Amino acid sequence: MKRIGITGTIASGKTTVAILLRKMGFSVFDCDGYSRILYQKTNPCYEKVVAFLGKSILDPFGEIDRKKVAEIIFHDEEKRKGLNAIVHPAVIEGMNRFFSHHTEEDLVFAEVPLLYEAGMESCFDEILILACPKDEAIRRMMDDRGYTEKEALARYQTMIHHEDDADTNTTVLYNDSTIQALYDKVLAYVTEKGIGE
Repeated sequence: MKRIGITGTIASGKTTVAILLRKMGFSVFDCDGYSRILYQKTNPCYEKVVAFLGKSILDPFGEIDRKKVAEIIFHDEEKRKGLNAIVHPAVIEGMNRFFSHHTEEDLVFAEVPLLYEAGMESCFDEILILACPKDEAIRRMMDDRGYTEKEALARYQTMIHHEDDADTNTTVLYNDSTIQALYDKVLAYVTEKGIGE
């Protein structure tokens, strides 16, 4: 089994690639989706997050409001680091459990938005970085997520761009065209690994 981490800047196409890989029959762990589970009342992380960030992050039903959390950590670096110290180890534990259930597969993927920021490079045999032009990322955030241009630009500028740091265990896919073009690049990638059609 080869463990491959999918990462990249905001709106670069990480989730789209994860969807394409699942359609090809590959197993893909969704780190962001798993973190939502950690925020549920039944999870031990819930109490830790509320204790750390305060009850102002709760909605009227006592659930953690992810938008409120994002607003806090977007403007407070120490709070962001503190939250990551709570959430990231639990996400890694869940991801490793997922990998352990798919050891018979040749390639297993994980979509990890903050792979480098979380220091998770050692969790993977290879890393697949998605990249796209700045203008395209801004447009996607405005069109797909309803951000204003100012909001989209602010989020883009907080991102660390790792595509220039690629090494022998890293592949950069440029998602600057159509979904079909991206599919072709993903298929070429897995085929190169000797797995594709």
